[in-house]
Amino acid sequence: MMVPDLEPFFPEIHALFPDVRGHGLSQKFERVEDYTYARKAEDVLLWLDAMGVRSAVWGGASMGGALSLWNAVHAPERVRAVISISGPPYAPRESNVRWWMEHRPLVEAGRFEDYFDANIRLRIGEDALARLKAKAERYRETIDRLRLHSVPSFLALLDETYRRTDWLADCARIRCPVLVIAGSEDQFPSVEQSRRVAETVPGARLHVVQGGGHFPNRTHRAEVQQAIRSFLEGVMILPQGARA
Repeated sequence: MMVPDLEPFFPEIHALFPDVRGHGLSQKFERVEDYTYARKAEDVLLWLDAMGVRSAVWGGASMGGALSLWNAVHAPERVRAVISISGPPYAPRESNVRWWMEHRPLVEAGRFEDYFDANIRLRIGEDALARLKAKAERYRETIDRLRLHSVPSFLALLDETYRRTDWLADCARIRCPVLVIAGSEDQFPSVEQSRRVAETVPGARLHVVQGGGHFPNRTHRAEVQQAIRSFLEGVMILPQGARA
């Protein structure tokens, strides 16, 4: 999730926003096996240990949502609750794997900007890309952060993404409260896939954002914030009726 997603909650919570390995300003690696959920989770848990945080509410969008679910499976004592926005515990679709193989040469050639644009078109559409490019400073900052990668490290990060396997069944082991948020227009995970996640996790809740895409926390932020507040109040992490 992004800082603005949780900003209304800041008077009531202590929010932490780590960049997992290979993302943002965190360390980059050049082997596929260094980007698995297990390695990303290990980093974050050690980071929390260093701050003296034993357990927390985990949440994120896309990969961050899936990583939060993964930790609830594999480190349940460290996870009080999960908020997963478009987090897929699924293998990529074959069509997406083919798309990656077609676009991999862009990354091999160091054309990170062209790859980024193509990926945004795939995930959330041409209009969303145009809106992002209209914010020239933010767009340039995003591309500059991608360029902190070497070609081998960016390839390793993306190869891992498109080699993931299905682990939906593991989610049946989760015992903490879980909120699954899905955009009705998202293609991966689709609403039906998100519904299966909510049905697999005992007691999980599903909130579908009508008209939302892969990142409904950006396009329908107020609705997503309200869903998060209702969830956190319902599981007694926020006092009921509290408002920032």
